[in-house]
Parts: sequence; C-alpha cells; structure tokens
Amino acid sequence: MITTAYFELNESKKEIFRVLSEQSSSLIETISLSSDNTLNASDEIENLIAQRLLDNARLVKNLDSLNVLTRSKLIQIGNENKLFRINIFDKKGDRVLTNRIPLPGHIHPEGNVNRYDELKPILSGETKQLILGLKSSEYSDEERFTVAVSRAFNKGAIVINLDASAFLEFRKKIGIGRIIRDIADNSGIEYIALQDTIGILAASASVHSMDPIEGDKFLENAMKVDSTFKRISKYKGHEVYEVVKRLKMDKDVIGLYRIGISLNEVKGVEARMYRRIIIISFILAAISIIVLSIIFTSQNLQAVSNEFGKFKTFTGTILQDMREAVIVINNNFEITLFNKSAEELFKINRGEAINQNLKEFLDGKLTFVIDAIKVQDKDTSDIQRMIEINNQNKFLTLSVTKNLNEFNEPENFTIVINDFTERKNLEEQSKRQEKLSAMGELASGVAHEIRNPINAIGMIAQRLNKEFIPNKDSEEYKSILNVLKDEVTRINKIITQFLNYAKPLGIELKTIEANEYFDDIYRLYIDQSNLKKIHFNKLSTESIRIKIDPELMKQALMNIVQNAIDAAGENGSVTINYYKTGELLNIVIEDDGVGIAEDQLKRIFDLYFTTKKEGNGLGLSIAQKIVNQHNGTIIVESKIKKGTKFIIKIPTV
Repeated sequence: MITTAYFELNESKKEIFRVLSEQSSSLIETISLSSDNTLNASDEIENLIAQRLLDNARLVKNLDSLNVLTRSKLIQIGNENKLFRINIFDKKGDRVLTNRIPLPGHIHPEGNVNRYDELKPILSGETKQLILGLKSSEYSDEERFTVAVSRAFNKGAIVINLDASAFLEFRKKIGIGRIIRDIADNSGIEYIALQDTIGILAASASVHSMDPIEGDKFLENAMKVDSTFKRISKYKGHEVYEVVKRLKMDKDVIGLYRIGISLNEVKGVEARMYRRIIIISFILAAISIIVLSIIFTSQNLQAVSNEFGKFKTFTGTILQDMREAVIVINNNFEITLFNKSAEELFKINRGEAINQNLKEFLDGKLTFVIDAIKVQDKDTSDIQRMIEINNQNKFLTLSVTKNLNEFNEPENFTIVINDFTERKNLEEQSKRQEKLSAMGELASGVAHEIRNPINAIGMIAQRLNKEFIPNKDSEEYKSILNVLKDEVTRINKIITQFLNYAKPLGIELKTIEANEYFDDIYRLYIDQSNLKKIHFNKLSTESIRIKIDPELMKQALMNIVQNAIDAAGENGSVTINYYKTGELLNIVIEDDGVGIAEDQLKRIFDLYFTTKKEGNGLGLSIAQKIVNQHNGTIIVESKIKKGTKFIIKIPTV
C-alpha cells in the first residue's frame, strides 16, 4: 500500500505539472501578445494625433494663402479644434502671428520669437511638413505634441502643437508595466519581469533584482527562439515554477519575459500525500488491504481533482478575460480551450467549440493554421488572413505557438488571434481622406488658374457677336461664336464643380428621428425600384434620435442608394438598414448586383472616377466628404456577381 501510494503521488504530481505547463504557456503567450499590441497601439495613437494636427495645419495654410488670418481667427480655430498653440513664422523663422493669449506674470517673453534652427528643413525648402512629435515646453514641465507645414508660396512655416498630457497619461494606463502589475496581483504568481541583457526593463512590485541572462544557458537559449521554456527555479530561497518567453517588436528582440508561479499548492499536495502514507501504514494492521486500497485511491483522486481545478481556475480566469481570442488545440487538432473573446469573435458558444476538430471548425476556414503547424520550421508562426465570419470580412492576425513538454515533445498548440478589422478600416479611411483632401486642394488651385482666361475668352466672344459682322459667311461666323460660348459655359460649369468640391461644407447639425428620416429616403426610390422590378426594402423601424445635417447626409445616402439600384438587375434586391452600437449609428446599404472588381474597389472614392457611361464620378467622392465632415467612416465590401455592401458609421451625438 505504501509503494502504491508513493506511485500515485508521483503520477499526481506529473498531472499537476502537465496542467501547470499548459496553462502557464497560454498565460505567457497572451501576455507577450498583449505587450506587442500595447506597443503597436501607442505608435498608432501617435500617428493618428500627428495626422489630425497636420490636417488642421493644412486648413490654417489654406486660410493663410487667402490672407484672411488674424489673431482672433487663430484663437477661434484653436478653441474649436482643441489646439494648444498655432504659430505662423516668416521665411527668416520669426513669429509673425500666434493664437497665444498672454497671462499675467507668465515668464514667457512677448518679444521676438525665432525658430529658424528648428524649422530649417521647411524654411530651406527641403520638405513640406515636419512631425516634431513629443517635446518639453520651454517654460514649464508640460509636454507638447508638435507638427509643422510650409506656408503657401514658401513664405515660411505654420507650427501647431497639442497639449500631450492626456496622451501620456493614457499611454501609462495601457503600458507594459501596467499589464505586468495587473496580472502579478493575482494569487499564485510570485513575480513577472521583462528583462534584457543589460537589466530589468519592467517588473512586478516584489522584484528588486533578477539573475542576469548572460551565463545562464537556459535563459540564453530562450533569447534565441520564440518558444516557451519552463523550469523549476530558486527565487528568494524557495522553489518556483518559471516559464520564459522572449518578447519581439517587429524583428527586434526587446527582452525576455519571466513569470514565476508559486509551487505552494504542489508542495501542499505532496505534504498531504506523505501524511496519508504514514497514517495508512499505521492502520494496515487493523483494516483490510482491499478497503485501505479503495479509500486511499479515492482520497488521492479527490486531491488531484481539487488541485487540478485550482490550477485550471487560476490560469483559466486570466485567459478567459483576455481581450485577444485564445484557442488551444491538442496534437489531434481538437479544441481544448476557447475563451470569451473567441466566443465574441466567432459568434460560437464555448460548449459548441470544445472538442471540435479545427479542420471542421467554421466550415474549415482555419485549416491554414494546421498547414502552418505541419510545415513550420520555427516554433512560432505569425499569420495574417482575411476570413468571412457571419457574412462579415474579418482581418485577423494569428500567432501559433508550439508548447513542449518536459521531454521536448509537442504537447499542444496555442493560437492567439487578434482582430484588427477596425484598425484596417480606419487606415483605409485615413488614406481616402488624405487622398480626397489632396485632390480638393489640386482642384481648387487648377480651377482658379483656369477661370480667369476662360472668362476672358467668353467676354471676347460676346464682343465679337455684338460689335463685328462679317461681309460674308455671317451664319457660319455666328455658329462658331455660339459653339465657343457654349464650350466656355461648359468649362465654367466644370470649374464650379471643382470649387464646390474643394471648399469646406457648411455642416448644420440637427437632432432628428432616424425612422422617419429613412422612411423619406425609402419613399424617394420605391417607385423607381418598382419600375425596374427591383425589391427595395427598409429593414429597421427602430426609433433612434440622431444628430446630423439632414440635407447633406441625404445627398450622400441618395448617391449610394442610386448606385445600388443601378447595380441590381431585374428581380434583384436593395436593402437599407440602420442600427445603433454604443455611440455610433450604423447605416448599411446592400445590393445583390454585379459587384465591384478588386482593382476598382480602391478607386471608387476618387474624384471623377466612374464605370457608368453617363456618370460624372462625383457621387461617391461627395458622399465620402460629407461622411468625413460628420466625423464618420465608410466601409465597402464587394464580391463580383454577389453584390456590394456600404457600411456608414457616424456618431449619434
């Protein structure tokens, strides 16, 4: 009985360590990916801030080129756009205009301010814009985020900066140190540290020093590959279960994540098992060997079950609450773990996913992960894919990690999935906005240059028609003059379109009821749809209060609805739907028509780009501009011969 109990003890410890190995591998993989996402998010936010400031700088540049800027106007622009400082410098680097309002007792002088050295790349004509980024205020401890653009006609530079205190505070809240502190507060974790060859980069509060990486072959090996390594290690005089994985940003190794997990529960199991062995040895004389065997086995299994539950709850709770979707599969590619974020991403209940083979999961849409596992030469493989989930295109980044057991054999695979669909859509929206802004500036400049000579030609044609009559061929002479006047009128019309597109829209926001608003749009097109034998439907009747410019937004929606009706053939269908998510109103216009080719999909918002014989190429460009003025976004999904879907997202307040 003593021998059997000792054997069961060893088996129980192996089972506990197996569970600990699996859960700790998933934990460190998720922490690594969260750290990578945190670093990427910080860079993305800084880029968005820079683009916002550059857009404001270009607005000031346009007003400056028209010689309409005054100090009060700059103050107004700064207040409306929440800009801390707007300064305008001449070619010599001297400040000539600012929105600064002097405060009594401020140490900053009001004399001449020269920034030639700082703005030299723009003032010397080397570049048109500079992103100076974060910099300390010259006369306070505050931080600013600064950009600069050249003035029109190379007259100097326009510098705009933003109070960066909110951005820096947000970056602290989502930083790697915050991730480490939050997770390290969980019971059972001795320490979490991010360490490089020089020293500790970030660590939990209990860590004051760690063994260096150099000289430790285990840590040196972990720095070379993207595998998860585990060992029993000493920390502050007692043993801990240490799991190690390196952290990479792009292709650069930042450092080594080290997580120490307490072995107190394992030690407790071991101590309790030894006590039971001693007790059993004393009562063997009085109790039947068979009865003792049954009791001991039952107690042993119960203890293992309890400890297994504790370890599973400990790491499982962390994994379940992670923002990234986490899936763990065994060597037979069966799903053994499926967290809450995975349920939300794939719209599948955890109970339906567990034990399902990855080859059959989502109708085989993730089988490429299995192929990557089979052919991978390294231990970790990062994959980017676009897949369709519930009729929506999702852009995913998948990190596949092979978890090894103590015999260096594959035990299971951890798949961490990050949905970057929203970020990709925002990037596409930003590119379109920048492109349309550039086209608007070009349109404005070209139109102004052409209009004067065209008007002169028109006036000459009128004078010739009134003051000169030829002796012969007078009818042909009048016909030619009429053609000339018609062409001048047509060019003037095109120039007017250019100028109307280039100038900012005057948004007049009103609070309206969404159902009545979309009913009006439905009534505008139901007769046309019936004539063309097209099924036109408005799906939602929800009562939502929204704040928009009704006329401008109707113009944008009509352009899109008309395109959908034109694309849908006889007996085709067009639907318009709306619903609210958070503080956003989602407007969906969908048809089952011919669809848009992929190479054309990237150009549909370009000025004057059209595939219609009678189209002018202005509809979608204007729609994009109107949505942008409402601080909204447009997402387009299309497949050839299956149809097109436009999704417009705008704030409701």
